[in-house]
Amino acid sequence: MKNIVLFLFLTVSASTFASSGQETNTYEKDLKYLFQINGSQASYQESIKAMIIQLRNQESNIPTEYWDKAEVEFVNTSVNDLIKMLLPIYRQNLSHEDVLAMIEFYESVAGKRIAQKLPKITTESMQAGMSWGQTIGEKIKADIESKGFKIRLPFTP
Repeated sequence: MKNIVLFLFLTVSASTFASSGQETNTYEKDLKYLFQINGSQASYQESIKAMIIQLRNQESNIPTEYWDKAEVEFVNTSVNDLIKMLLPIYRQNLSHEDVLAMIEFYESVAGKRIAQKLPKITTESMQAGMSWGQTIGEKIKADIESKGFKIRLPFTP
């Protein structure tokens, strides 16, 4: 009798563990698909390309062949690395049903139109945010100095 109970317990536990793992894989697969159709993946790839361009301009002594190869490699691998980092954040905050609902939206006509524009919106928003942050930093620095305080650390707004 103990063996039967133990067998049933192990069978149920293994089944629960397997189905939990399967749900995780399905969630991850759906999240990757969501990033693909909602423009996030393209935005991430554009960010990597922008970093490569900036580094290429700063490090002109490095051969063009390196930069071309590095861009392809990092665009292909880094996005997957980022998605793996984002997965627990999304799992903690959004149910699988939420992800599926977002997929349904982004497969709609309006969702496709928005997804097409998101990479450009993201890039331009990041540029605007950097400019805004620099302006705020300059104002804070000027305010600190106008009050007679000295800035001890290098202050780079």
